[in-house]
Amino acid sequence: MVAILPFAIFLGVAGALGLLLASFWQRITAPLTGLADEYRLALEQADIRVRGEEIVLAVLGGGTAAWFLVVILGRLDPLRGALAFFVVLPLSAFGAKAIIAYKTRKRLAKFADQLELVLRLIGSGLRAGLGLRQALVLVIDELDDPARTEFMRVLGQANIGQSVYDALDGLARRMPSDECSMMVRGIRVQSQTGGNLAKVLDHLATTIKERRRVWRKMRAFTAEGRMTAWVIALLPVIVGVMIMGLQPRMRHSLIETDVGHIVMVFVVLLELSGIAWLQRMMKFEI
Repeated sequence: MVAILPFAIFLGVAGALGLLLASFWQRITAPLTGLADEYRLALEQADIRVRGEEIVLAVLGGGTAAWFLVVILGRLDPLRGALAFFVVLPLSAFGAKAIIAYKTRKRLAKFADQLELVLRLIGSGLRAGLGLRQALVLVIDELDDPARTEFMRVLGQANIGQSVYDALDGLARRMPSDECSMMVRGIRVQSQTGGNLAKVLDHLATTIKERRRVWRKMRAFTAEGRMTAWVIALLPVIVGVMIMGLQPRMRHSLIETDVGHIVMVFVVLLELSGIAWLQRMMKFEI
């Protein structure tokens, strides 16, 4: 009985803290609203069903945990530990943004691949005598996510009283790309000037097809440069792991000396600048 007493005390304290946190959750997250605003659109674009305030709390919690690990493993004194906190926390925020940006890029790329078929379906529905809303239903019925989810949002906003053209403008904000902007502007301009919208969408679909073909060719031409960026990024990590495992003296010099800390910071800065420079060289406007 005495042996399980510490565990019972721990569970009781943890449960009380959990209830306290649940009771005051709204008050805790209220001051984080300003910080969470910058995450909201990115979360919506990535289709991550999490509130911005929760992401901010996760960044703070993860950054604090990582800071504890850095202080313990690096055996930092109080001054350096305090300075490390202001380095680790921004890195945690940057990591969260990088993960969201990665998911956003994947979703935007998939939507861009679907956009030509979206335009073909809408044009076919219009030629068959359907209205614009009914043609958008064809997209929902025939395509997978993310096109299905995004056009369901468009129709949902239109069904609660918003103009379908304003709802499409919202789609262009969530799925930012030149092709999506051309589609939305073409539909809005045609609604104001009249004309054969199905033919306009077919021409736009052909334009998007050619742009995608040029983009794929550009990716093939820049594959070597992108692979070079990966090699530059991974080589110091691999060398560092080998040093940590095979060279105790060098490990001690890097982790527990001022010169080692300066060298590691300098290497990280050079690494990031090299990757950023190569990415900029590999970026082309189509």
